[in-house]
Amino acid sequence: MIRLLASFGLVLSLVATASAQITPGDISITAFNPGDATAPASTIEGRGIKVGEGTVLRPVFGAETGFVSNVFYEEDDAQPAGVLRLIAQIGTASLGAARLHPSSTIEQDDPQENLGQLEYRANLRLSYDFMLAEDNTASETGGLGIGASLHGMVNPMGRLSFGFGDDFVRLIRAANFETDSNTNRDINHLRLLMLYRPRDSAISGFLYYENRIDIFERDEQSFADRMTNRVGLHPQWRFLPQTQAYLDLSIANVTALDSDSQKVTSYPLVVRAGISTLLTVKTTLNLDAGYTNGFYDDGPSFSAPTIGAMIGYRYNPLGRVTAGYSLTYEDSINANYFRDHVLRASWQHIVNPVIFMVQPEVHFRQYRGVTFAVPGVMGEDTRNDVIFAVVGGVHYNFRRWLMATLNYRFTSVSTDYMYSVAGGTVDDPSYARHELLLGMRVAL
Repeated sequence: MIRLLASFGLVLSLVATASAQITPGDISITAFNPGDATAPASTIEGRGIKVGEGTVLRPVFGAETGFVSNVFYEEDDAQPAGVLRLIAQIGTASLGAARLHPSSTIEQDDPQENLGQLEYRANLRLSYDFMLAEDNTASETGGLGIGASLHGMVNPMGRLSFGFGDDFVRLIRAANFETDSNTNRDINHLRLLMLYRPRDSAISGFLYYENRIDIFERDEQSFADRMTNRVGLHPQWRFLPQTQAYLDLSIANVTALDSDSQKVTSYPLVVRAGISTLLTVKTTLNLDAGYTNGFYDDGPSFSAPTIGAMIGYRYNPLGRVTAGYSLTYEDSINANYFRDHVLRASWQHIVNPVIFMVQPEVHFRQYRGVTFAVPGVMGEDTRNDVIFAVVGGVHYNFRRWLMATLNYRFTSVSTDYMYSVAGGTVDDPSYARHELLLGMRVAL
């Protein structure tokens, strides 16, 4: 069953002024998203361990402890448990010429010299959750979460560049009923792009290809395994110093990996136009709108608009708030697709050496073509959910390499749908869940 996966990792990027500028680094060296993995990213960095000319490994270790109020995501009789999470992370990245040769006379503002012919970053994040509960079933729902990424760009500042990125995550998640058989997933997302960016022109763009493989580890859940291939074109035009317009056209193929799956093959098309700009030195605005069509081989499909809007305001050099709305249509594991109206806000602030962050969001989600709908028992093949989530955190930096963390996450799912389970009983997949974790991180 689809749930909101709101795993939390606090990653802040504070700059002196807000900017809507898109750079090659934004495209090629995209930050790993800690919300996609049990293994969270870390915001601290030590001196590192030099293992060769221009290669430094940067390990981070940590531990967190706290509690989860509802291990099995149930509406009634929630099973609480304590949590002990051990964290390890190691990463490396390419060094610019200035860092490789600090005594040289290379100009610091010459990007051709600083980046060289290959820019890359690689990270591996591991975490192991121990569920501390008297109930043996709950205590066996922990496990090893993995987040691994490799991103890079060949000839990063040239007229023609080649970018690549691969992200792998192993998601650890308990089932939505009391069992020690988790619904763990392995997800790999590969991205390739060819970027054209002449220095003497305001017009640039890139071609891209994406491959996403989503596999459930249990054989009983292999019916939900799927693969997505997408190709697209993204031209863009910078017509003002801090204003860029773009067009994005892409088409994909989504298909099941299991021959016995009830998953319907689709060919989703997306055409979007957008603009990113500065309203003021402190205020950013991003708008996009377009059209999408699911082209499903069977059952419900969609032909609808897509919308996205985000405004951000930096009220001082160390604080920023954002608010946004989006309307999207996405392929679904337990249905043909879902439509999502999303309202989201965020607040980030630093009072040195403390970092604060809060992000609430609301999803008004509708699933169409629910896979296991049984007329007369579960109603039509349509499911409507209201999902509310809030994540918050306080991080205290004792040193650049030592940090204490306090993270909180709340998720509530309310649905009008019922599932028929073994024995003829009817299950309501609504739930509410709190998670609170206190921890320490140290970087070597």
